[in-house]
Amino acid sequence: MKTINCALPVVLLTALTAACPVKGEIVEWDELKLIIEINATDGDAGFHALADAGAWRWFRIDDPNGNKILAMRATGILRDQGMTENFFESAEPLCEPDEEEPDELVVTFAEFIDRFPAGDYLFRANNNEGDRVKGTVELTYNLPAAPDISMTDESEQPIDEVIVEWAPGVDLGEKCHDQSLVADGIIADPADVEIVGWELVVEPDDEEASEPFRKYTVQLPPEQTSVLVPAEYFELFLDEDFDEFKFEVGAIEESGNQTFSEGTFTVSD
Repeated sequence: MKTINCALPVVLLTALTAACPVKGEIVEWDELKLIIEINATDGDAGFHALADAGAWRWFRIDDPNGNKILAMRATGILRDQGMTENFFESAEPLCEPDEEEPDELVVTFAEFIDRFPAGDYLFRANNNEGDRVKGTVELTYNLPAAPDISMTDESEQPIDEVIVEWAPGVDLGEKCHDQSLVADGIIADPADVEIVGWELVVEPDDEEASEPFRKYTVQLPPEQTSVLVPAEYFELFLDEDFDEFKFEVGAIEESGNQTFSEGTFTVSD
């Protein structure tokens, strides 16, 4: 029988991973996360993942059907150093065509769901100590409804009393919601999905409004649906006579799935 040299260069390790056993133990990931994020206002959806473990060299994700959907490897000096936390976001194509962006890629939400099946995704890696890092995380279709931000959107507020308010929504937004997916039991009814927290982000409605670019971000418990944004934040922009801001409110579900709504407001002295 022909033997395989497990000390071959890194470039050949992909094909030989199964043939060359990794020494050491099987250890758990420090953190794994896999979510669907929807921007209900823009009408797009993305697939996000986070994996964290100490000093790994090789990393792979398989979907619930055993299909490899991501593989990456550190090489050279980065391989010697090792990698730890890895976070990525997929591209976020539109859920339906937009007349103002005719060249944008469109993937309907039904097609998106078909691409990323619900279930356990297997995360594997080899670390610098020769151990195998292994674990699974579940992707669910429990998608929270898009927050209703109509009470704040397009408002004008005094700089020392800027209150961003919202309320729980009922669907995934006009562009991404597909009632047939709910009716067929493929996804949970967004109106019934429990929200475990909210995230608010406020920022200038112009990326050149300040240098460095500054955002106000806060995470809140599910029972709190309004925030008084500190006047000190807006005062940072007074020298530039800038008064236009945008905000987004995200509804967060237990597994981490989140749905955002975006709006704008202006401030006055």
